[in-house]
Amino acid sequence: MTRSETQLYLELLKRRVATLRLMAKELRDCRESLTAMDLESTHEHISYQQGLCSQIRFLDGELASLRRQIAERGGLKLEGMGTAAFAKLFDGGSDSQLRQIMNDLTTVQKNVRRLNRVYAGLLSRSRRSINVLINVLASYMGTYSPSSRRRACLIRGQAGM
Repeated sequence: MTRSETQLYLELLKRRVATLRLMAKELRDCRESLTAMDLESTHEHISYQQGLCSQIRFLDGELASLRRQIAERGGLKLEGMGTAAFAKLFDGGSDSQLRQIMNDLTTVQKNVRRLNRVYAGLLSRSRRSINVLINVLASYMGTYSPSSRRRACLIRGQAGM
């Protein structure tokens, strides 16, 4: 394997770790804006999360392509090759760097997975609360409907448009 391939692979892995760290931060920030009922901020966080997901998918594609090239150049088949076997294709210094990055990647992936479950639970509970409020409002619709006088004003206002 060439040194440039090694460095590119390690750099792509570092970028994936950094992007996942940003995702973890965004999940925490979005949870806070959701609990504060700041819908505009929540929408911004969700949009940013979508962009991060696109970046992660792109990096995953690049990593898979490069991994396949490296394995073929090493005369190995990628199917069934574990991380340990793949790491043996790297030289000594790059091998230890790869192990460190992979450990960081595993840690941040676990963190994002945990935060995602917490966020999903919060959304599920919020959905239930909103459904309860909708049902309560629907049951009192006749009690709190606009008066006939107000309704007439509304109709006249719409007719003039």
